Amino acid sequence: MSGVDNLFALLDRFDEDAFVALANRGLLRRAQKDLERVTVETVERSADTLTVSVGEYQVRFDAGGPAKAVCSCPANGVCQHLLSAALSLKAQGSGQPTTPSASAPAEADPMQALRDALLAIPASALVRHAGKAGYRWAWQFLQDLGDGPAAPTISGEQHWVITFARPRVSWRYLGGDVDALIADTELPQINRHRVAAVLAFQRAHGQALVPPEPTGRSRDGSADGEGAPDTRGGDGPSTASARDHFRIRVRRLLVESIELGLAHLSRGIHERFATMAVAAQGVEYPRLALLLRRITDHVELLIERQGGADEHRLLDEITLAFAIVSALDEAARRGEAPAHLVGRSRTDYAGAGTIELLGLGARAWRSASGYVGLTMLFWSPADRSFLSCAQARPQAMHGFDPIARYHAAGPWSGLGAPAQVTGRRITLTGALANDLGRLSAAESTAVIVLADEPQAWQPDRLQPWTKWSALAEAQADVNRSLLAAPRPMHDWVFVRPARFGPARFDPATQSLAWPWFDTDDTILIAHLRYDRFTAHAIERIEALAEGPNDHGLIVVAQVRAGSGGLIAEPLSLIRPSAPEGPARVDALFFDRNEPAAGDAAARTERRGETAIREDHGDRIVDRLPRPLLDARHHLRSQAERGIAADHALAWRDGCRRWIGQASSVGLTAFDSVRVDDTTPGAMLLRLNTVALQYEALLGADQVQIR
Repeated sequence: MSGVDNLFALLDRFDEDAFVALANRGLLRRAQKDLERVTVETVERSADTLTVSVGEYQVRFDAGGPAKAVCSCPANGVCQHLLSAALSLKAQGSGQPTTPSASAPAEADPMQALRDALLAIPASALVRHAGKAGYRWAWQFLQDLGDGPAAPTISGEQHWVITFARPRVSWRYLGGDVDALIADTELPQINRHRVAAVLAFQRAHGQALVPPEPTGRSRDGSADGEGAPDTRGGDGPSTASARDHFRIRVRRLLVESIELGLAHLSRGIHERFATMAVAAQGVEYPRLALLLRRITDHVELLIERQGGADEHRLLDEITLAFAIVSALDEAARRGEAPAHLVGRSRTDYAGAGTIELLGLGARAWRSASGYVGLTMLFWSPADRSFLSCAQARPQAMHGFDPIARYHAAGPWSGLGAPAQVTGRRITLTGALANDLGRLSAAESTAVIVLADEPQAWQPDRLQPWTKWSALAEAQADVNRSLLAAPRPMHDWVFVRPARFGPARFDPATQSLAWPWFDTDDTILIAHLRYDRFTAHAIERIEALAEGPNDHGLIVVAQVRAGSGGLIAEPLSLIRPSAPEGPARVDALFFDRNEPAAGDAAARTERRGETAIREDHGDRIVDRLPRPLLDARHHLRSQAERGIAADHALAWRDGCRRWIGQASSVGLTAFDSVRVDDTTPGAMLLRLNTVALQYEALLGADQVQIR
């Protein structure tokens, strides 16, 4: 078959969606209108190429089809003349009217032929297309997605469609080489994403993927790293050697902190953590850099004896850092650098096209690193996923108040204020999103408020959780591994309690406890810690009536795994029966009306009441196994006071005893820690890693929030 014959066979597989992906819907409409007034004629034809005139311009095609065609007009990329020519040729080949939705007579099993062509693309061609670094990135990207819900989907009737949820992109293959795959949105470094699409298709059809060549020179462990900084400095170490040296230094600091005792940390330790946080960014370990910055801030809180200091939480953060370093050591020995361990310095925002969303409210916040911001939350009915958009500034920057930002114009074109999308159904055009589900606040994105659709807010559409045990099990599946990459949008849920308990403020912990009961009368307690950004929400919740949920209120809440179970924080209330949009979603942090909670004296009096108890009788599900609780208590106590050299032997003997007790009830993973083959500090961190992993795995049995 000649190149021109291949061209007509390829055009026969184009449908309207393929033409839209190649250009855009507006350009396609203009091309269709051009065909009504412009004559398309063949100028030159050979066995391999075909040149046609569209008015005063000429378009040259080869076997690569419209994606590789070239027009003589000054426009860059796909133009309307090229589309007009392709539409005309398609109509000529099919013998039907010129329309992108027209279909030609089917060739013998065309999908099978396309399938075989995609599966036949060798790894060497993919490496040539994206480079060794691009191939390694694509291969690792597929490994990180796994085979679960995040895996790409394969579909198609006239041609194959490979769809990724993050980034939000669909690839269409109508024939040809790897560069013939068409994306329906613009992507940075598109070649490596195209390679990922081919690999995803091959993996989905059971074909073994060729692993990339092992190397350690690039920022992500790939060969010939694109843009990787040269850290060698003459005869200095390569990037891989710098990373190795960095991991050794971090491990030493983490172990020394534990052996010294978290209650005895000094300014010197604080400065060393701050230095390591900067160094982590230098060797391009962004996940460790973020974690080490949190540890640095926490150490400072402990040194200054501030109220937010918590040795137990610091121990868990140090343990996670130790576990990540150990996992990176093991990956480096295999020549790998998994993205979920390395992390990303910044996420790329790619075009997400047009998205329909439901506005769920917003909240203001302050981070431990000194930033303040406003985050808006949305629900995508089509993708059944949560999306967010945040704006943040350093706290020291004057003129930015996240509470006032809720009622100020922007951030998107056509939006008077974030408050205007709460409870509304909207469309974002020109949206930009990253693979974490975060929307860019770019002004190039435009908002269109759609007509109210009450059915969109009904329980059958939102499908809220009504049983806390099922919710906890689902969250445990999401956060199964202690080292899993953070997936913040998966922490958001809809819940519909069967009844509400009285919300009470505990002056000792400065936090609000709000009990929710499910259909099995199991209790789940939501918490809000008091600060200037949560004060309004706390007053609103205190004013809510307790008792049965007769109106079918749906709570939008953020839940995440914590020690002993889930930790939840409410954002807003949805009233499905409310008559119109804005009244349907009650943004607890930004309600338009003053809370009906009485005067300030009454609120102060309520906060003097006794905090809600944690036992709640026999309604609480079984707690974690006693040996696991004992292990956590033992490790925390030892980490607080430190491990003196003259007490190390006695402490090892104590560890052997409770490890044996844990093994007797099936917690055998503790046996993998060799008590005598490591330093006391490293042993404690390894044991605590096992304990934290058990808590994450057994979290499905824990629905009480502490």
